[in-house]
Amino acid sequence: MLVAPPELAELARLALPDYARQFDEWLAQARTAFEAAKHAEEIERNRLEAGAVVFTVVMALNSIAALVIVALLLG
Repeated sequence: MLVAPPELAELARLALPDYARQFDEWLAQARTAFEAAKHAEEIERNRLEAGAVVFTVVMALNSIAALVIVALLLG
């Protein structure tokens, strides 16, 4: 309140939101959300890496099995 008695001005100031506290709460929530997203990305990356290793091993065994079959038929 620009022009008001001191008591009314004090009441108006008390009615204002506490922006510093709200910002601190928002910042904590944002940090938690970013950490959770980072953790989820790491889990997904690890899962994909494990899947790639399994796929590579299976394909290598598939190739070796084909060579063994051909060697047995020709040998």
